[in-house]
Amino acid sequence: MYSTIYGKRLDKKPDELHFALYPSGIWKNEEIGTIVNNIMDAFDNLNMKCLQVLFDSADHFWNILERSDFNIVHAGLDTEALLGSEEFRLYVNNLESVDDKKILYYYSIKNYYHVALNMINHFVVAIGDAYATLSKPNLYKNVTLQQQKFEAGENYRHSISPDTMRIWSGFSFSIEKIISFLDFTTKYISDLSGITPGMVSWKSKAGSVLFGDWKSIRLAKGTPLCERSISFNIIDSLRNESVHNGTINHYSGIYENTNGEKINRRFLLMPDYNKSTGRLLVAGGRKRFYTQDNHLNALLPSLVISVFSDALKSLNQIDAKLENRWTDMENYIGRYPEFFSAVRASEQENSFLKYIPL
Repeated sequence: MYSTIYGKRLDKKPDELHFALYPSGIWKNEEIGTIVNNIMDAFDNLNMKCLQVLFDSADHFWNILERSDFNIVHAGLDTEALLGSEEFRLYVNNLESVDDKKILYYYSIKNYYHVALNMINHFVVAIGDAYATLSKPNLYKNVTLQQQKFEAGENYRHSISPDTMRIWSGFSFSIEKIISFLDFTTKYISDLSGITPGMVSWKSKAGSVLFGDWKSIRLAKGTPLCERSISFNIIDSLRNESVHNGTINHYSGIYENTNGEKINRRFLLMPDYNKSTGRLLVAGGRKRFYTQDNHLNALLPSLVISVFSDALKSLNQIDAKLENRWTDMENYIGRYPEFFSAVRASEQENSFLKYIPL
């Protein structure tokens, strides 16, 4: 099953840009999905570089992890870690082992990497659901298309229903998660930039770091994300409206182009913006002007592809700046092949796998 970006649901794959229903139950756009998968691979590569800076070898890492207490290592990060804040504070205040500090630091900053990927997974599901709802035959549960039709001929109507609100919620949530992804990516790269082989601190220093700090981070300098693209500025402007002003569209309606009972297409009107900067046009303190006929549902996929492509290029450039220090890379996976087999299986379902030493 397929959904076009203008809200047509089809059984046959269309030639135009579309989302498809996958066996996992997620609606995906193929191009966005490919970039997302590549971003996840890029984070995996950076994780390996992080391990190599912190630990002398794969065996060094595994030996420390095997004797570590899951409840301590993941305290304050994981719902399944059964250690309270006072107990954790007491533990770290008396921590002397450099190796124990390193494993804590590794999982502190890996949490940022995990959250960044979690934001992407939320984005993928939410944006797919929004387009799937946009393509429902009828956006009203108890009002038939016959009852909704105007006079004969082509018309436009502004529909407001629980489903139109779900669509706007899905788009708004998706836009917010893009910025959240960039924020947590920045935290991760910030801490990765601060790692030195002889460091003895266990605590992340990136708690207050946000994407606005990207271009000042050592490893991030010169990467594509340093240049705020028009695509990013549009998404950032819409995110600010959603977060700070409640919703992007205060009426949360969807426009439908109709001909009698037939719905030709649907679209979400997006406010006018400066084509040179990507920022919403403002006059007299108002930001919702609609003379440009911008359709958010048509624009968003290309905006996402642009921003995610810049993120992927940036992560790959950062990876290229970091050297491989371990001489035997196979030993990392080879020690627990069944674990990494399970990791690969979980990735197919867009899930995460935890390592809990027994």
